[in-house]
Amino acid sequence: MKKKSRTVRTFGIMVANPRQRKYVLRKYLARKAAHMRLFCFTPSEIDWKRKTILGLHHAKWKWVQQRFPFPEVVYNRCYTTKKTTIERLEAAIGSSKCFNQQNRFDKYEIYKLLSQPLAPYLPETVPYDRETAAQLLETHKVLYVKPCYGYQGKGVYRVEAKESGEIHISQHYFSPQFVAADVPQYQTKLDKLLGSALYLVQQGVNLQQWNDQVFDVRALVQKDESGVWSVTNVVSRIAHKGCFNTSICDKICMSDEVLRHLYPHEKADVFLQTIRDISLKAAETVESGTGLHLGELSVDFALDNDERLWIIEVNGKPQKEIYDEFRGQDAVYKRPLQYADYLYTHSPLH
Repeated sequence: MKKKSRTVRTFGIMVANPRQRKYVLRKYLARKAAHMRLFCFTPSEIDWKRKTILGLHHAKWKWVQQRFPFPEVVYNRCYTTKKTTIERLEAAIGSSKCFNQQNRFDKYEIYKLLSQPLAPYLPETVPYDRETAAQLLETHKVLYVKPCYGYQGKGVYRVEAKESGEIHISQHYFSPQFVAADVPQYQTKLDKLLGSALYLVQQGVNLQQWNDQVFDVRALVQKDESGVWSVTNVVSRIAHKGCFNTSICDKICMSDEVLRHLYPHEKADVFLQTIRDISLKAAETVESGTGLHLGELSVDFALDNDERLWIIEVNGKPQKEIYDEFRGQDAVYKRPLQYADYLYTHSPLH
């Protein structure tokens, strides 16, 4: 293939609402290559008849809203289960030109996809019903009840069976919000809390702690300039004391700092390499199993007191803000643009 000259390439970043456009675009503008022209838009700003988009971009030191022709590549940052808009865009600009087609995953569907290649790293997970929730609590003593389409720990309940026979139900913090005297009372309360939403039940993990605080390990996996999955970084969110939800975090740091605090450096490095290997396998499995065209995702791990790694969940729209306080993390924002460049260059039309 002949090397292409660096003509200006227009890439669009699709976000959920107009308020997000400037904030998101500013992050990527700082990391774009000179030959890239970026604009940010929402689904409602697409004019399907004229094949144009009213988008926000930055030109001559100011923010400008103008009408663009359909871009060369679209990077989807809308957190949604719907693919309708992306499918219409693909019909217009090409099926290989839109990535992260759908990025709000059904946690149970992802669990099923990962359960064969990565079974040793998955806590037992089943769809919620009152009988199953009672049986698994008897088996594991601690459960997490999660919405299938939840995010940032919202709607997650921790359930613990005490030796006294009481059952504690808590949200965000280990201290119980509700204490059930027996299993029927626990079932009734949980049914009321969950309502009609789809939930799953996940085996609780005896979490390793750092300075008496729960932490997770999040691997950010993104496609690079060669179109290949690679691990951009591995960070840890340290929850506030008494809190099990790491989305409500006291601090964020690189995971090697946490692991090397807990273990000798060689052992910590083995954990990190294992995390990288599992995360790459998870990304490949999710993309091939769902049939979605993806460009990034994150894999959240917990480490238990027996030094065993567990995949807690996979996120289709990684939260980028958690990386902003780290120096040298430009790749978080640069990689999606490099992958967009790759898609342009490797399009059948080019």
